[in-house]
Amino acid sequence: MTTDNGTAIAADFLSTQVQLLEAGDTATLSLRYAPDAVFVRFDFVAYGRDAIKTMFDGYLKENPEVGDVAGVKITEDVLMYQASERLNGKLVWAVGTIYFEDGLVKRQTAAFIDRPLES
Repeated sequence: MTTDNGTAIAADFLSTQVQLLEAGDTATLSLRYAPDAVFVRFDFVAYGRDAIKTMFDGYLKENPEVGDVAGVKITEDVLMYQASERLNGKLVWAVGTIYFEDGLVKRQTAAFIDRPLES
């Protein structure tokens, strides 16, 4: 990933990620990660594609509804994002970072932060 047109690259990556999740295609989704990728959340760490696929399979059981991407920042090989999301109907902010190596996700972090309903 480069800084040239970085926002467009980030938006395209995130858009495709959401499309694959909506289609329930966790097999293709996991192939976007390096074989030795690591995905870190507060509640667990997934090592490698198989574990990442399993993690996404579990995530889909939370009936995710991804809303608007509120912020994206990309610098060289790191993408940072914030997006509105519902998990089992509960409104949260999904916040994370993605580190790319050789065109694949090598490391990713994600946190879901409660988001109060706006009045």
